[in-house]
Amino acid sequence: MNKKLRTYNEFVKEQIETHQGLQKIVDFLNKLKGKQIVTFCHDDPDGVTSGIIFKRLTDKLEIKNILFFPYSFPLSKKEVEEVKDRYSPEALFIIDKGTLQEYNNFTEIIKNIIIVDHHPQIGSNFEKVIIYNPAIKSYIRTSASLLVHILSTIFNNTNSYDDFICLVGMKCDWACDPTNGDIPEFCLPFYEERIKPNYSWLVEKRGDLKSTMFDIKNQSFTSLLNQIAELFFAITGGGFQYFYNSYDKKLNNIDQPKFCFETFLNGKIIKFFTIEEFINSFPNKEIISLIYNYFLSDWDTTEKSFDQQTFFVKIINGVKIFFFFGKDVKLMPMVGSKKLYQYAENFPSAIIMFNIEPQNSIHISFRGTTDKIHLGHIASNLANNLNSNLKDKTKISGGGHPLAAECKIKDGAVDFLTALSETISSIIQTEVK
Repeated sequence: MNKKLRTYNEFVKEQIETHQGLQKIVDFLNKLKGKQIVTFCHDDPDGVTSGIIFKRLTDKLEIKNILFFPYSFPLSKKEVEEVKDRYSPEALFIIDKGTLQEYNNFTEIIKNIIIVDHHPQIGSNFEKVIIYNPAIKSYIRTSASLLVHILSTIFNNTNSYDDFICLVGMKCDWACDPTNGDIPEFCLPFYEERIKPNYSWLVEKRGDLKSTMFDIKNQSFTSLLNQIAELFFAITGGGFQYFYNSYDKKLNNIDQPKFCFETFLNGKIIKFFTIEEFINSFPNKEIISLIYNYFLSDWDTTEKSFDQQTFFVKIINGVKIFFFFGKDVKLMPMVGSKKLYQYAENFPSAIIMFNIEPQNSIHISFRGTTDKIHLGHIASNLANNLNSNLKDKTKISGGGHPLAAECKIKDGAVDFLTALSETISSIIQTEVK
């Protein structure tokens, strides 16, 4: 007999009962009417959509909420000090920017630090902060947008537009793939109750639409959801700062994550049949179209470079390893993720991509088709090893999920040969399931 699916409200209630931090956040928000808070969100689509849902909630609760989408992933002490001096906030909310032990120290600057996040924790001392993160004990496939949607649902403040924004965040962060029938257990109550009845037309397979960066397992069909997710990725810069300010004078002063937040903060979704119809329903359609078309052009260019600059290395512990080398390559992680499925030919595989960027910076990106190896652990270990001999530990960071991870080396902190050598060692030494 099939287990009866929980309703979304039952699921939300379960989250409150099993995650003490969530209940503390609810209690705390109830005390903030008329007070000032500051929220830092990741600058990728999941972070921006989370920010949209959270701002809509705090507006209802009459809380003054200023949101920022800084380009670096770990929030810095300097950024916290700056908002403290400028706004004197009652609390600082950190959404989709990691569960990092260093955030515990921010309570010395701002007393109340609240983290809403879905990434694996780094460190173990979090006694001074409030955290809602279902993935602390073990990995759970979800998104920050869903966690904030859960929080907003507790206050009875989610409607069909919040559902739409939440779904986009989930799709952009690979938390679900409705077009291929892939809905993780954690996301299922929300999807079954909030999406299927209202947005089935958004996730249905369409063979008449252009495939997207999210259609990594097939080229023959896509969905409007995947196209919208790709659009959000293009507008925000994807958390990788793929910005188009220098491409057109009309984009000179556009802060893309902030632009995305402001464009989609309030809206109403009427059924549409093409991505063009969706774009044209917004007042900023000219800017949206400019960014999206530049993104599509860059994607085509980078796809061609992958076919010329990707090499099969060897099979390590039952996993095919591919390397890609490039310089100033746009959209590298996403294109590499899609191309990997072509190169893998149904064999467990991973691709490690090296991009030499301005100021001798190096971006190393990891993508996989299998969880036999945890790419997030490899990237984290790589960053730790490279940092071991450096005085300034802020120049190198790394980590991520089992199938997708990044390591960033800024301003020539180490040379390319050292980075390559250490990457190879990290791969060979990793544990295999």
